Amino acid sequence: MDVRRKSWWFVAHESELPNQGDYRTFVLAQHPVIVVRDEDGQVRVLFNVCRHRRVLVCREEKGNTQYFQCSYHGWVYNTKGNLVGVNGGERYGTRFCKETTGLTSVPRMGIYGGFIFASFTAEGESLNEYLNHANSRSR
Repeated sequence: MDVRRKSWWFVAHESELPNQGDYRTFVLAQHPVIVVRDEDGQVRVLFNVCRHRRVLVCREEKGNTQYFQCSYHGWVYNTKGNLVGVNGGERYGTRFCKETTGLTSVPRMGIYGGFIFASFTAEGESLNEYLNHANSRSR
């Protein structure tokens, strides 16, 4: 596995997302992501890709919103990444499940001293371990 995928990546600082619905978008290690403070005040790092057609759901660099909408078919996601609106949902059949078709979160996200980090793998050292290793290497 690519060592970059196991690394922790700096995403943003909590002060950049002071209010519910505040977000930033960018490309992190070749992956488009949204960092957002959801409707409950929790920080989330979501892949900025519609689950239906792999189109960006948010094209703005930063802002405040209650919803992200895919420009291709109009699927609507809330700030938690849940799929909350589907145009013409009946054409997807009875097996279609909105509950499993939300935006994908990065496998791991952590906050240290207000700094938000993301990792693209579920395995590997914790954020604290990673930062402790970085701190010991700098001495």
